[in-house]
Amino acid sequence: MDIFLLRHAETESNKKGSLSSCSEDPLTAKGVEQSFYIVDSLRKLGVQTILCSPYPRARKTIEPFSKAVGIEVEPHGSLSEGQLILESSVEPENPLYSGVREYPIVGETKGQFIGRAMKAAELILRQEHERILVVSHGHMIRELLNLFLQPAQKTRFPHANCGLSWLSVGDCQMIHYINRQLSH
Repeated sequence: MDIFLLRHAETESNKKGSLSSCSEDPLTAKGVEQSFYIVDSLRKLGVQTILCSPYPRARKTIEPFSKAVGIEVEPHGSLSEGQLILESSVEPENPLYSGVREYPIVGETKGQFIGRAMKAAELILRQEHERILVVSHGHMIRELLNLFLQPAQKTRFPHANCGLSWLSVGDCQMIHYINRQLSH
């Protein structure tokens, strides 16, 4: 299975240099431009399924591609924004959410976020197709990469707006690239 992890396009908070967990953080004019710019690059990947955070910034990022290739976007609450966790000692807990409509997730503990990231990884691996595009947020993508690659020490993988990471998962895990820029 090939998993493509795409971070959403530029938002107002990103433009100001701050991080936002707010679900309604809108795309900037540049972010809207990025969402159209990435269509041709994504088309070359042969994506068969699109899983997406329910946050509008993620959905607006992938909308032009979805329409261009005729693949419906499947929103999942497990792919919502999360938090930066670099400690390896955090134990997973049952996540707070139970479905796609429950966002933003308020009051989520570190353990609940780890549990939610694990549910997101399970969701991805359950897909019937072999080429999956996952559109999410920097912290969730970082957590998914740590879960799939299982480095000896938790790694702070970078993720710029419209940065794409490509993993092949099977008998062995292979990373083709992390945070390849698809936008200008």
